[in-house]
Amino acid sequence: MAENQDETTSLRPLYAARLAEDLKRNAEEQERLSSEAAAIQEKLETLRHDQALLVTMQQALAGAEGVGEVTSAGTAKASLPHQAAPVPQTGKVRTSRARKTTSATKAAPAARSTHALKGGDGPTLRDLVVSHLSREGEPRSALEVTDALIGAHPDRGIKLTVVRSTLEAMVAKGHVRRSKQGKSVFYTADPAAAAAGQQPVTA
Repeated sequence: MAENQDETTSLRPLYAARLAEDLKRNAEEQERLSSEAAAIQEKLETLRHDQALLVTMQQALAGAEGVGEVTSAGTAKASLPHQAAPVPQTGKVRTSRARKTTSATKAAPAARSTHALKGGDGPTLRDLVVSHLSREGEPRSALEVTDALIGAHPDRGIKLTVVRSTLEAMVAKGHVRRSKQGKSVFYTADPAAAAAGQQPVTA
């Protein structure tokens, strides 16, 4: 009986060590999976934003094509009376004005679409991001970059999802470096981009 108790007592430290090792391995696995889940969620948000942007551009393109088809049909109908009989001078002036108005209307959607994507005549969002990261010189999260740009450019309508997508695109092109601290993602300007004097970043 005493021998069995001694054997059990001697095995306890071994069992305790194994349990501690299993618990440590379990915690490490949970941390790894949590990190991967956060990265996947961030990638999913980026893809959803890109999808929404592509759908908007597709709808804008379809709308511009629809205006062009209607304009062509109207021009064809207007040309029939002109072929059948001479049109008075007043009619020619009105037709010319109508064509100018139609051209301006058709060009307006394309101009508005380009203006929205480029953010006006000022620097692009990529230029603003690189300039901000270069000035800070320290890692910044997408939220911190967004807040800073909104404060400096309130009229640009800058959104977090757009800034995050821009940062990831610049990481892929080597203009920005990405690092992780726990579950948080931070970005810093690439030394080459910072040394370039905040020059515009090409696509």
